[in-house]
Amino acid sequence: MQAALATEPENIDVLRVLGQATLARGNAGAAIDWFNRAAALNRNDIALLLDLGVAYRIAERMDAARSVLERALELSRGRDTTARLLLAQVLEQDRRPELALLHYFRAILDAQRADRWFGDESTEPGLRPLVRHAMTYVARERRAWLAASLQPWRTDGGAGDLDRVERSLAVYLRELAQAVDDPRQHTGILYIAGLGATPVFEPAEVDWMGALLGRVAGAAAEIEACLGAVPAVASGASPFSMLQAAATTPPDDEHRVSLIANGRVTDTARAHAPQLLAWMADTPLAKIPRYGPRASIACLAPGARTAERHGRSNAHCRVAIALPGSAPSEITVGGKPYPLQDGDGMLFDPSFGVTCACTGDNEARLLLFDVWHPRLTLLERDALTALITAIVDFDTQLQELA
Repeated sequence: MQAALATEPENIDVLRVLGQATLARGNAGAAIDWFNRAAALNRNDIALLLDLGVAYRIAERMDAARSVLERALELSRGRDTTARLLLAQVLEQDRRPELALLHYFRAILDAQRADRWFGDESTEPGLRPLVRHAMTYVARERRAWLAASLQPWRTDGGAGDLDRVERSLAVYLRELAQAVDDPRQHTGILYIAGLGATPVFEPAEVDWMGALLGRVAGAAAEIEACLGAVPAVASGASPFSMLQAAATTPPDDEHRVSLIANGRVTDTARAHAPQLLAWMADTPLAKIPRYGPRASIACLAPGARTAERHGRSNAHCRVAIALPGSAPSEITVGGKPYPLQDGDGMLFDPSFGVTCACTGDNEARLLLFDVWHPRLTLLERDALTALITAIVDFDTQLQELA
């Protein structure tokens, strides 16, 4: 090999093989020199950068290892799962556990989307020990990340007070099998077992509804101002919305004006519906940073029927109120239709599946917003707020990785 190098001193393949052989003999420093000589000839060779990153890691030069592996990942536009896996290993050994967790998890997700890393048979032999380690690391550290969000509420509660929330976390992490209270329900991303199979709630469980209906009946001016302020837009599910559409394209004859989007009041609502916002705030709104609630005015043309949607967590229910001047409408929950006339309202669990329809000759207008399930305790609501916030934060950081 040295003879080949004497005749071809700029042969990248020869330089790389010499680096690999030197590294295999335990001389990481000399291997780094060989790899750097090769990299000087081609700084865009991802495989060569992976070798160099490994050599830097073995030599405990963590900053250099991280820089090289980030370069390899950048060259692959974030798609090289081996580069990300090796980068996660460097981050773990450099005592950056949260960032290591995110990169390990993202590497696993991306590889499994490509039908790899489901076991030894679908994993490259040289990566098998590290992939197994990554799986164990992710299972342990992801649980720790999310479980930490519940610790303050464990301290405040008594024995068993958070059992339903703890179980929902275990199911979310796939440590336990999911069991729904009713076969019509979809589990979504976070299902709370034990809340009962109630698609639509009786007035006795919604003691604040009567006062709200009386107030909304006098909100015609604010509603018209919101509808006139901006063009209505076709409704659809945002990445973290409480409702997820079965169909990816909403019907053209259903439109919504957003009042609260992922927990943030819209400019339209702030400018034109201050009382409506205040009245909704007097209900048990499902307030979660960057997640909920969602509130909107839905407008349906005569004969329009929405696609069926399911809630992403049965911990949240949905209020529907037929607004002043609305044509008759119908909300179907769990396969059963419920008619709404101007001034009517209802509370339902969208995990059972929901469709809305205009059954009159004019436009139907509905106020829709998210509240906590009435059978959750205050302690459970607080704990779920912290847990869902942690889940959203984790998923957001995961998606933001380059």
